[in-house]
Amino acid sequence: MLRRMSLACAVAALFAAGSAAAQSASQDWSGPYAGFHLGGAYGGFTNNVPAQPGPTEDAGTFLGGVQLGYNWQQGNTVYGAEIDYSLMELRGSSAGGSFEENGMGSLRFRAGQILGETLFYGSLGVAWTQKKTSLTGIGSSTDFEPGLMVGGGAERWLGDNLSGRIEAYYVDVPKSQQSVGGVATSGGSQNGVFRAGLNLHF
Repeated sequence: MLRRMSLACAVAALFAAGSAAAQSASQDWSGPYAGFHLGGAYGGFTNNVPAQPGPTEDAGTFLGGVQLGYNWQQGNTVYGAEIDYSLMELRGSSAGGSFEENGMGSLRFRAGQILGETLFYGSLGVAWTQKKTSLTGIGSSTDFEPGLMVGGGAERWLGDNLSGRIEAYYVDVPKSQQSVGGVATSGGSQNGVFRAGLNLHF
Protein backbone atom coordinates (compact mmCIF):
# COMPACT_ATOMS: atom_id res chain seq x y z
CA MET A 1 0.00 0.00 0.00
CA LEU A 2 2.81 2.38 0.93
CA ARG A 3 4.59 1.66 -2.35
CA ARG A 4 1.43 2.20 -4.41
CA MET A 5 0.66 5.54 -2.70
CA SER A 6 4.19 6.87 -3.22
CA LEU A 7 4.38 5.74 -6.83
CA ALA A 8 0.97 7.27 -7.46
CA CYS A 9 2.35 10.66 -6.39
CA ALA A 10 5.20 10.30 -8.88
CA VAL A 11 2.86 9.26 -11.68
CA ALA A 12 0.54 12.18 -10.94
CA ALA A 13 3.42 14.64 -11.18
CA LEU A 14 4.60 13.16 -14.47
CA PHE A 15 1.06 13.16 -15.90
CA ALA A 16 0.64 16.82 -15.04
CA ALA A 17 3.95 17.57 -16.76
CA GLY A 18 3.03 15.64 -19.87
CA SER A 19 -0.34 17.37 -20.25
CA ALA A 20 1.01 20.88 -19.70
CA ALA A 21 0.75 23.22 -22.66
CA ALA A 22 4.08 24.43 -24.02
CA GLN A 23 4.95 27.82 -22.61
CA SER A 24 8.11 29.82 -22.28
CA ALA A 25 9.52 30.04 -18.79
CA SER A 26 10.14 33.54 -17.51
CA GLN A 27 13.40 32.41 -15.92
CA ASP A 28 16.13 30.00 -16.94
CA TRP A 29 16.41 26.82 -14.86
CA SER A 30 19.91 26.00 -16.16
CA GLY A 31 22.87 25.94 -13.79
CA PRO A 32 23.83 24.86 -10.28
CA TYR A 33 21.69 25.21 -7.18
CA ALA A 34 21.83 24.41 -3.46
CA GLY A 35 19.23 24.37 -0.74
CA PHE A 36 17.59 22.66 2.21
CA HIS A 37 14.46 20.63 2.87
CA LEU A 38 12.14 19.67 5.73
CA GLY A 39 9.47 17.01 5.85
CA GLY A 40 8.56 13.59 7.14
CA ALA A 41 9.13 9.90 6.51
CA TYR A 42 6.97 6.86 7.19
CA GLY A 43 8.53 3.40 7.24
CA GLY A 44 7.19 -0.14 7.27
CA PHE A 45 9.81 -2.47 8.80
CA THR A 46 10.39 -6.12 7.83
CA ASN A 47 12.99 -7.35 10.32
CA ASN A 48 13.91 -10.47 12.24
CA VAL A 49 16.06 -11.28 15.28
CA PRO A 50 16.69 -14.84 16.50
CA ALA A 51 14.13 -16.41 18.86
CA GLN A 52 12.15 -13.16 19.06
CA PRO A 53 9.68 -11.46 16.73
CA GLY A 54 11.73 -8.70 15.17
CA PRO A 55 10.66 -5.05 14.97
CA THR A 56 7.91 -5.11 12.35
CA GLU A 57 5.70 -2.16 13.25
CA ASP A 58 5.40 0.98 11.16
CA ALA A 59 6.98 4.24 12.33
CA GLY A 60 7.04 7.91 11.37
CA THR A 61 9.52 10.73 11.85
CA PHE A 62 10.38 14.29 10.91
CA LEU A 63 13.39 14.79 8.66
CA GLY A 64 15.58 17.61 7.45
CA GLY A 65 18.56 17.98 5.19
CA VAL A 66 20.33 19.66 2.30
CA GLN A 67 20.54 19.18 -1.48
CA LEU A 68 22.89 20.17 -4.28
CA GLY A 69 22.22 19.82 -7.98
CA TYR A 70 22.63 21.00 -11.56
CA ASN A 71 19.99 21.60 -14.25
CA TRP A 72 20.13 21.70 -18.04
CA GLN A 73 17.28 23.27 -20.00
CA GLN A 74 16.24 22.71 -23.62
CA GLY A 75 13.12 24.65 -24.50
CA ASN A 76 10.50 23.68 -21.91
CA THR A 77 12.31 20.49 -20.91
CA VAL A 78 14.58 20.46 -17.85
CA TYR A 79 16.79 17.59 -16.79
CA GLY A 80 19.59 17.27 -14.28
CA ALA A 81 21.20 15.47 -11.36
CA GLU A 82 20.91 15.99 -7.62
CA ILE A 83 22.52 14.70 -4.43
CA ASP A 84 21.04 15.15 -0.97
CA TYR A 85 21.32 14.06 2.63
CA SER A 86 18.62 13.90 5.31
CA LEU A 87 18.74 13.30 9.05
CA MET A 88 15.81 11.34 10.51
CA GLU A 89 14.93 8.88 13.28
CA LEU A 90 12.76 5.97 12.17
CA ARG A 91 12.71 3.30 14.87
CA GLY A 92 10.99 -0.02 15.46
CA SER A 93 11.57 -2.14 18.56
CA SER A 94 10.63 -5.43 20.21
CA ALA A 95 11.71 -7.49 23.21
CA GLY A 96 14.57 -8.89 21.12
CA GLY A 97 16.03 -5.65 19.85
CA SER A 98 15.51 -2.58 17.70
CA PHE A 99 15.97 -1.35 14.14
CA GLU A 100 16.70 2.31 13.35
CA GLU A 101 17.17 4.47 10.26
CA ASN A 102 19.07 7.62 11.26
CA GLY A 103 20.10 9.12 7.94
CA MET A 104 19.68 8.86 4.19
CA GLY A 105 21.69 10.15 1.25
CA SER A 106 20.73 9.86 -2.41
CA LEU A 107 21.98 10.41 -5.94
CA ARG A 108 19.12 10.97 -8.38
CA PHE A 109 18.45 12.03 -11.94
CA ARG A 110 15.38 14.09 -12.69
CA ALA A 111 13.54 15.35 -15.77
CA GLY A 112 10.42 17.43 -16.27
CA GLN A 113 8.45 20.06 -18.12
CA ILE A 114 7.90 23.76 -17.43
CA LEU A 115 4.44 25.27 -17.13
CA GLY A 116 4.71 29.04 -16.60
CA GLU A 117 7.09 29.48 -13.66
CA THR A 118 6.60 25.94 -12.34
CA LEU A 119 8.65 22.85 -13.13
CA PHE A 120 6.86 19.48 -12.84
CA TYR A 121 9.37 16.63 -12.62
CA GLY A 122 9.98 12.97 -11.98
CA SER A 123 13.11 11.67 -10.27
CA LEU A 124 14.86 8.29 -10.11
CA GLY A 125 18.02 7.17 -8.37
CA VAL A 126 19.69 5.33 -5.49
CA ALA A 127 19.35 6.10 -1.79
CA TRP A 128 21.80 4.92 0.87
CA THR A 129 20.02 4.50 4.20
CA GLN A 130 21.95 4.39 7.48
CA LYS A 131 20.66 1.33 9.37
CA LYS A 132 21.37 0.45 13.00
CA THR A 133 20.37 -3.00 14.26
CA SER A 134 20.53 -3.62 18.02
CA LEU A 135 20.04 -6.83 20.02
CA THR A 136 19.02 -6.57 23.66
CA GLY A 137 21.98 -7.37 25.91
CA ILE A 138 24.33 -8.07 22.99
CA GLY A 139 25.16 -4.88 21.08
CA SER A 140 24.52 -3.15 17.77
CA SER A 141 25.75 -2.90 14.19
CA THR A 142 25.46 -0.01 11.68
CA ASP A 143 25.74 0.01 7.90
CA PHE A 144 24.53 1.92 4.81
CA GLU A 145 22.11 -0.02 2.61
CA PRO A 146 21.54 1.04 -1.05
CA GLY A 147 18.05 0.89 -2.54
CA LEU A 148 15.73 2.34 -5.16
CA MET A 149 14.40 5.91 -4.74
CA VAL A 150 11.66 7.09 -7.10
CA GLY A 151 9.17 9.96 -7.01
CA GLY A 152 8.45 13.42 -8.29
CA GLY A 153 7.28 16.88 -7.43
CA ALA A 154 6.80 20.48 -8.46
CA GLU A 155 9.17 23.45 -8.12
CA ARG A 156 8.25 27.11 -8.60
CA TRP A 157 10.15 30.38 -8.81
CA LEU A 158 9.71 32.56 -5.71
CA GLY A 159 12.17 35.28 -6.74
CA ASP A 160 15.02 36.04 -9.13
CA ASN A 161 17.26 33.25 -7.81
CA LEU A 162 15.03 31.46 -5.30
CA SER A 163 12.68 28.53 -5.89
CA GLY A 164 10.46 26.44 -3.64
CA ARG A 165 9.48 22.80 -4.10
CA ILE A 166 7.25 20.02 -2.78
CA GLU A 167 7.97 16.37 -3.54
CA ALA A 168 7.20 12.78 -2.57
CA TYR A 169 9.35 9.64 -2.87
CA TYR A 170 9.25 5.90 -2.34
CA VAL A 171 12.50 4.52 -0.88
CA ASP A 172 13.22 0.79 -0.75
CA VAL A 173 15.64 -0.36 1.96
CA PRO A 174 16.29 -3.99 0.91
CA LYS A 175 16.15 -6.69 3.56
CA SER A 176 19.76 -7.66 4.26
CA GLN A 177 21.79 -9.74 6.70
CA GLN A 178 23.78 -8.23 9.56
CA SER A 179 25.87 -9.75 12.33
CA VAL A 180 25.43 -8.27 15.81
CA GLY A 181 27.87 -9.72 18.32
CA GLY A 182 28.15 -12.83 16.18
CA VAL A 183 24.34 -13.25 15.97
CA ALA A 184 22.77 -13.15 12.49
CA THR A 185 19.91 -10.72 11.96
CA SER A 186 18.07 -9.40 8.93
CA GLY A 187 16.11 -6.24 8.26
CA GLY A 188 14.77 -3.74 5.75
CA SER A 189 11.90 -1.35 5.16
CA GLN A 190 9.70 0.40 2.63
CA ASN A 191 9.56 4.15 3.19
CA GLY A 192 7.45 7.03 2.01
CA VAL A 193 9.23 10.41 2.11
CA PHE A 194 7.42 13.73 1.82
CA ARG A 195 9.30 17.04 1.91
CA ALA A 196 9.30 20.73 1.02
CA GLY A 197 12.40 22.75 0.27
CA LEU A 198 14.03 25.95 -0.91
CA ASN A 199 16.82 26.28 -3.52
CA LEU A 200 19.19 29.14 -4.31
CA HIS A 201 20.21 29.15 -7.99
CA PHE A 202 23.64 30.40 -9.07
